[in-house]
Amino acid sequence: MAWPTPAAEPQPSKIPPDTARQAVQWWVALRADAPEPEAAQRLQQDLLQWRAADPIHEAAWQRIESMSGEMAGLSLPLAKAALGAPASARRRRSVQLLTVALVSGISATALFRSGAWSTWSADVVAGLGEQRTTTLPDGGSVVLNSGTAINIRYSDQLRMLQLLRGEILVQTAHDAMERPFVVKTEVGSLRALGTRFTVRERGDALEIAVLQGAVELRPLDGQGDLLVLQAGSQGRMTRTESERSGPLSADATAWTEGMLVVSNMRLDAFLAELSRYRRGRLGCDAEVAHLLVSGVYPLADTDRVLASLSLSLPIEVHTFSRFWITVRAAPSASS
Repeated sequence: MAWPTPAAEPQPSKIPPDTARQAVQWWVALRADAPEPEAAQRLQQDLLQWRAADPIHEAAWQRIESMSGEMAGLSLPLAKAALGAPASARRRRSVQLLTVALVSGISATALFRSGAWSTWSADVVAGLGEQRTTTLPDGGSVVLNSGTAINIRYSDQLRMLQLLRGEILVQTAHDAMERPFVVKTEVGSLRALGTRFTVRERGDALEIAVLQGAVELRPLDGQGDLLVLQAGSQGRMTRTESERSGPLSADATAWTEGMLVVSNMRLDAFLAELSRYRRGRLGCDAEVAHLLVSGVYPLADTDRVLASLSLSLPIEVHTFSRFWITVRAAPSASS
């Protein structure tokens, strides 16, 4: 069939979500599900009819084919995940991300550079406001905090978790094969020495808290002796260095009990922390950002937390929508 000229082709940003989803589903069906020759021929015929039915269908198909070529050139795991086991959550998330990219007009290269593909196609994901516990192949466990994504990579030589985003609590198990247990991140790796510990990703740094055993810190570009954190201590690591930051504090692991523990934390920092557990924008005016917050707060009910703040601080919580909340000075405090 004739391909539309570039002038007639709808812009990728104008491809409707339903059409984008259908195009991705066609692409997956032809490549992932390995139909028999006769069924594959019928699929091709049905696809041609779908493409011919609407110029937008054809534009969507050209777009997904173009992305397919880019992904092949980049060896994107996203493509492999989208073509994985039909019922897997990983495949569903990858198909969703491809659909979003198709609707928005984002290229596969931009998708790769943004890092979104790695999070969406991760082995295990905990959404906002969710905590998830996963048993590891060796009998150990990992708890994912809100907004966390990891990959699990076990081989005959190594047990590895890849922390893509967020925060985890790791409980290692005895391994009969005596394989090292490593947590890999963008700034470096952590080697567990028979241990229970937490790791939190904070942009270009990691925060580590050791509850049991010990953890060896290996900065990606570090030089010199490696730092080993013992039980009851906390540390911080960047790409170039690592350091002890003090004794283990209650707030480091409170999230595993569904609580947020703070002491004299600035209000703006507190709201940023609380926003990890709810969707939408949560912020405050500069006028009240310096106010200090202390206490123990339940992460399962962030609305209740916000209500309690207005009882203990000279502030008002303005709810413009479920997804847009701003904290401002109370009238009596600003007058």
